[in-house]
Amino acid sequence: MKTISLFNNKGGVGKTTLTWNLSVSLSAKGKSVLLIDFDPQCNLSIALLGETGFSDLLKRDANNPYGKTIRAFCQPFIQQDILPVVHTFPPQFPMEPGSGRLDIAPGDFWLNNLSDVISVGTDLIAGNAVNRFLIPSLIASKAQELNNCEYDYVLIDVPPSFNTIVRSALYCSDYFLVPCTADIFSAYCIGLIGETLPKFRDDWEQGIRRTSAQNNSLISQKGSPKFAGWVFNGFDKRKNPGQQNSSEIAADAAHRDKIIDSVKNDLRPKLASIKTYSAVASFTPDTPVAKVEDLNVMAPDSILQGVPLRYLSTVAPTRGVLARGAWSGPQKALMQTMSAEHDVLADYIIQNFV
Repeated sequence: MKTISLFNNKGGVGKTTLTWNLSVSLSAKGKSVLLIDFDPQCNLSIALLGETGFSDLLKRDANNPYGKTIRAFCQPFIQQDILPVVHTFPPQFPMEPGSGRLDIAPGDFWLNNLSDVISVGTDLIAGNAVNRFLIPSLIASKAQELNNCEYDYVLIDVPPSFNTIVRSALYCSDYFLVPCTADIFSAYCIGLIGETLPKFRDDWEQGIRRTSAQNNSLISQKGSPKFAGWVFNGFDKRKNPGQQNSSEIAADAAHRDKIIDSVKNDLRPKLASIKTYSAVASFTPDTPVAKVEDLNVMAPDSILQGVPLRYLSTVAPTRGVLARGAWSGPQKALMQTMSAEHDVLADYIIQNFV
């Protein structure tokens, strides 16, 4: 089981949509996937389960005092008042025949509270409760027991920040992928990850030295996330006169090249300062490992209807000028092309994340 965080401390990079569609591609290739919605915005849960379906899971009763979301594990685990419980659910959309298992441990808006409760200084650095930073891995392990299955991949969706729940996800991850968009801030944020991860590692090492659970096998396996590439997301393409194929518009291509430079000259050298493990996977290129064009109205409509891009052409649009109409031929072609690009990313993971 390989755990992957899709992470960028910058918001609006298409992280949740990418996580969702990547999980569908991995599942279509016969892989079993667990999604952990560790983002208090809960957009991934709403996409897979629908607004009503997710809303029902938030309800609390005598049998489920914390609902049927991730809170049902996290809050009892922290408070030690009742037994922590993991709930997982399949997506509401029908899967292709022959697909692997796809489940989600639904998020909860309460996760903002969790990020305030877990303390870097007291729990981690002081070594008092390092296992609090292993919650995603504990959930994945319990989900396997619950469903009597073995997951090939665990994908964690996290908020755009460097808070404690993001730390937790990264500490639990074998690899992390960084979605980036064509804007002036993405190259800067790539460098910022390089500045921050060595500090995260230092804190982890201090906690391990001071914890009374040094022999815990799970703790010994964690805390070493590797940068495994970045995804160019939400750019525009155009076919210029004399060109046979379309390519990124000049402004977006310039931003892409700046991100490449930042990965090569900023991120890699900073991550190399971590001496206790190789923080960049050996197979990782400086160039993007996948490219997903701007999906415009298709992306929000996909989430609204709870239908991933792979199957979106089979339902009528509900948003914008196309509401009550039909997807155009070019839109359907773009859906197909970008679904294939998610397949490319899935193949990259299957071939390399071993």
